[in-house]
Amino acid sequence: MNFKRIMLIFLVIFVFIDGFLFFSYNRSTVGDSSTNGNNVLDEMRKDQIAFSKPSNDAHYGYYFSATLTNDLRQNATNLQQQTYHFSGTELISQFKEPITADNSGDLKKAVDKVVSNANLVSHGSEYRYSKQLSNQDQLIYVQRVAKGPVYSKDGQLRFTISDNHRVIGYSQSYLDNVDLLREKTKTISEERALTWLYQYNEIPNGTKVTWANLAYTRLTTARGKAVFLPTWVFALKPNNSDTVVMKRVNAYTGEILKTGSSQSPSSNANPEILSMT
Repeated sequence: MNFKRIMLIFLVIFVFIDGFLFFSYNRSTVGDSSTNGNNVLDEMRKDQIAFSKPSNDAHYGYYFSATLTNDLRQNATNLQQQTYHFSGTELISQFKEPITADNSGDLKKAVDKVVSNANLVSHGSEYRYSKQLSNQDQLIYVQRVAKGPVYSKDGQLRFTISDNHRVIGYSQSYLDNVDLLREKTKTISEERALTWLYQYNEIPNGTKVTWANLAYTRLTTARGKAVFLPTWVFALKPNNSDTVVMKRVNAYTGEILKTGSSQSPSSNANPEILSMT
């Protein structure tokens, strides 16, 4: 086992222990949401917070590390029907002929075919369309790593939609050299994450919870490798506002992750959520 891997594993263990202590302390002050969750949900409704019934199922996830490599640059010479350049390790491409909707008028179906074509997109089979993150300006595809979607500025495909409803190009980042740093571990449920988010005063009265999803987001970067962990991501729309605010909850400990909240001027999620670290 090389030195860098050992250091990353120690880092993850430190973060996990720190999170466990945070969880233990706050459990004594906030209470066990597995027993009072329904009461908290009732309180939320009284505060005019709108949400779909959250799942109480547990899930499993991993800590993993990954790097942004030059793999896209190496494969770019095989790409066809486009011009491209790089901004660091990010590929920025423009199609020679814009992509148009199929006969049914569904632009996404046309883009799905592009993603699955290795001559047009590298590693396309590793990305999945995200309805939650897409909007009228972009179709977002997120990389799947360790059996889950990655909500980060890393590991994404962003297709740009023009005013005349055509896809004119895309940008792509890709996570490589994935290394699982800890065995599969059980996460908290969506319900527990949501109720703790409320109890820590992170959901104002009158807010609508537009969606929630369990995804990997970046925790930290060490020795050139980014470390990711499972995170409950909630999209919140405050009362009388067109803004969508993203909130993250550590899916292992319930800790509210303050960094990286983002906003959008529309009711749908914005690609800026993928900038969460």
